[in-house]
Amino acid sequence: MWAKYALDASILQLETFTNPEDLGIDNMRRNISRLFLATVILWQHISVAVAFVTPRHLPVVDLEYAVHQATLSTKETGNYYNFSNIRYGDVIDASTRFQAPRPPQTLNRTLNNGQIATRCPQTHPFWLVDGAAVAEGIPADQLEPVQFNISQIPPKNAEETEDCLFLDVMVPTKIFPSPGPHKQRPNHTETGAPVLVWIDGGGFAAGYKHEQPPAGLVSRSQLVDDKGFIFVAMNYRVGLFGFLPAAIVGQGHSNVGLLDQRLALDWVQTYIHLFGGDPSRVTIMGESAGGGSVLHQITAYGGSEPVPFQQAILQSPGFQPNANPGFQEQLIDYALTNASALTNKTVETVDDLRSLSFDEITLLNSVIVGRSPYGTYTFGPVVDGSLVPELPGTLIGQGRFATSLKGLLMGTNFNEGVLFDSPFLKNDSDYRGNVRLFFPKATDEVVDYVATVLYPDDLSGKYNYTTQPLRAAITTAEGCFLCNTRYLANALPNIVSTQIYKYLFAVPPAIHADDLGYSFYNGNGSLTWEGFPVKEKTALTLQDYIASFTITGSPNDGSASGLHPVFPAYGDDALVLILNETNLGEIIIDAQANSRCDWWQKGLFV
Repeated sequence: MWAKYALDASILQLETFTNPEDLGIDNMRRNISRLFLATVILWQHISVAVAFVTPRHLPVVDLEYAVHQATLSTKETGNYYNFSNIRYGDVIDASTRFQAPRPPQTLNRTLNNGQIATRCPQTHPFWLVDGAAVAEGIPADQLEPVQFNISQIPPKNAEETEDCLFLDVMVPTKIFPSPGPHKQRPNHTETGAPVLVWIDGGGFAAGYKHEQPPAGLVSRSQLVDDKGFIFVAMNYRVGLFGFLPAAIVGQGHSNVGLLDQRLALDWVQTYIHLFGGDPSRVTIMGESAGGGSVLHQITAYGGSEPVPFQQAILQSPGFQPNANPGFQEQLIDYALTNASALTNKTVETVDDLRSLSFDEITLLNSVIVGRSPYGTYTFGPVVDGSLVPELPGTLIGQGRFATSLKGLLMGTNFNEGVLFDSPFLKNDSDYRGNVRLFFPKATDEVVDYVATVLYPDDLSGKYNYTTQPLRAAITTAEGCFLCNTRYLANALPNIVSTQIYKYLFAVPPAIHADDLGYSFYNGNGSLTWEGFPVKEKTALTLQDYIASFTITGSPNDGSASGLHPVFPAYGDDALVLILNETNLGEIIIDAQANSRCDWWQKGLFV
């Protein structure tokens, strides 16, 4: 699909002056989002440590359909060129809303220095206010359920736009050296540099390409083989814009957010060589919904099509399973009903939704997601019979996934589910109601099995929970996050010779997303993450594992490898490495190697 633009473009040298990228952060995101926009706090600290300089000569890459000039990031965390805001998908507007993306269809030869940042429309459920309080240790008896209030929906961030299919490419200067007075190509080896592609998380309702500044991780990658890796991050449509299941009513495509990601990965295959990268050495990485996206890319099309990557890193891969056509139709009806009420217009079809203005559809998105039941985000991937022919767990069990993968690095957090389950659950009846929130099409028999066999109403501590909220937290963690890693770890070695590694992040409180502050640590020893100091030893260890795996296929290679415990392969013994300060490198047996995960993989709850 990219063939008409895949020309042998040169690297040009132009004289220009640019301004530093706006690193501002949306105040509302700081206040209510603990789960997926907790990275805001990391942004605030890191932005101080990264400087973007503009010497007279900066490299320019000609993609033929567009021309992009880099900025130069310097200071504490190393030097790299940042090619920002590169269009990878055609214009998205009302006419293409809820449709699959296309490659850019027009030429724009104006030099683009990447200073106009974009993000797809963002929103959050209101329950995150209570979720943040729980994560900070505030007792449930001191909280009250937060009620949705439309007047408290914040204004859009200035970067938010429906036309948001852009990506960033960060290239270490040792891969792409400072240009001289003549045209030259990047200084890469014969095979090119490895590439790490980041898919940001956010409950499939938020997340954008520049949310996690990669300076520290890129810097650590240069300890592995001196040059390091290229880092790519993309925007993709989220919320109503990206995951309205329009295909179920024949009026568009479902999972267009996942299709956006796929198009960005195809772009990497076509163009990354112009930046010094090797399209045959691509690792994709994501956390939470980003990790769930990686999982869906691994199982895309049931494994019937080649994947545009060779390795994957999945951190807390999560999504709310949705395979029921009836539920998808109900979601369409719910969106139409809310749209009519908000706009005082007759909105009866998906085409009517396309007729709404950007402001109207953005408000609708914020209202629907804002009202999401505790722990949920309303929108997310659905089984569509095409890109997602079945639930990922089902596809993996059938061997219908990317068996060509050369390696997997996976991680989960010790208290993964605490953030997602209401602290106000009092009894077994409340617990069963919570199960129905996450799995609304589960039969009474299935709910009873979950509540009596898998997670019995025994709060003695025998089953590792002593309260109803903790019981619910373990249920949600295994059903929506933890077992996803077990499916892959259990299936891949039986099909191909793939190296698999898994860690457990256990730095207290080890809540979902806490490891983001470690993956994107910038070398600032005073950095805090949600009020807790980032433990530098653990952060550098995790970053070195990620960098080494991306570059060599093993977390144990590179010049920094001798500084850290040997990371064992998962293997038949289901070995997991502990990441924390007190017992860093301790090896345990995977807690998800259990019959509960075997049951979840069957998908009987949908």
